[in-house]
Amino acid sequence: MTPSTFLFALTLISGTLISLSSTNWLYLWMGMELNLLSFIPLIASSHTLQETEASVKYFIIQAIGSGLMLTAGIMSINPVTLYNFHNLIPIVFFISMIIKLGMAPCHQWLPHVMTSISWSHCMILATWQKVSPFIMMIYIMPRNLYFMIAFIAMLSALIGGIGGLNQTQLRNTTSSPFSLFIYWSYSMNTIYYWMPLNLFVIYFSIYIAISIALMSMLNSNNMMMSKVPNSIVNMSPMSFYMMMIVIFSLGGLPPFLGFIPKWMIINELSSQFMLTLMLTLIAGSLINLFYYFNMTFNFILTFTQLPQLKSPPLWMGVLAILSSFSSLVLIL
Repeated sequence: MTPSTFLFALTLISGTLISLSSTNWLYLWMGMELNLLSFIPLIASSHTLQETEASVKYFIIQAIGSGLMLTAGIMSINPVTLYNFHNLIPIVFFISMIIKLGMAPCHQWLPHVMTSISWSHCMILATWQKVSPFIMMIYIMPRNLYFMIAFIAMLSALIGGIGGLNQTQLRNTTSSPFSLFIYWSYSMNTIYYWMPLNLFVIYFSIYIAISIALMSMLNSNNMMMSKVPNSIVNMSPMSFYMMMIVIFSLGGLPPFLGFIPKWMIINELSSQFMLTLMLTLIAGSLINLFYYFNMTFNFILTFTQLPQLKSPPLWMGVLAILSSFSSLVLIL
């Protein structure tokens, strides 16, 4: 790791921590901007044309979201605009967070950016970069627009499930399930005024563990294509089966770990008789599992040659095991 990379990684973490610990929208905005200006040099550090283009796309989209957030914040401190547009200000905040997170209908930028960057940067984009805008969206969500919020959650779930169909790039295929995880957690906000902190910590911890495990395996084996992954022939059987376990866990297939947060949300939605939202989320996940099974079938057909006996790292095996045994979480 070069000194510049270490510096940008440190400010990346600091920006998110500033946003999480702030009690004022201005400090929250400053933390998110520090996070943005730290992540862009990390993307462009490889100096390839694709990643440079991705950094520009990411900057433009995030700048639009930040501009809307700053506009809503300025409107909230002006007594005249606060009185005349008090119902509009939370909506502008809400739209800015949707743009930053890449939720439907503002999701088109996310697959394009993830396709053009490395797996390590995809890992940061799919996990750490989601924390600040997601928590911000929870606490400023306009409660008087319940039906619009439920509609966005259902639309995002369906698009997240359909988005991976007919994709040949693995980073395109995985970007939709990662977004689908966010949409499932977002649906909890149609029940509560805000998501309980313990539920959010459990959900997001599972999401981060599965994301890191899968992307680390794909990165270590240099896998890019979902149809004919030639690098599979160089994997050991243990690495191959571990990767399949993590893929099914990300899809939410029981009894793997990824099913636990979805089961918690299904339980809450059914207790509140929100059947339409629940069935839409389940439909999106079933579509997601369909192309995961399709991708796994292609992997198994390709995995016919004698692989090199290359054992996976110990930490990768631990993450895969944690992604497998969701029954332990149920017992706890």
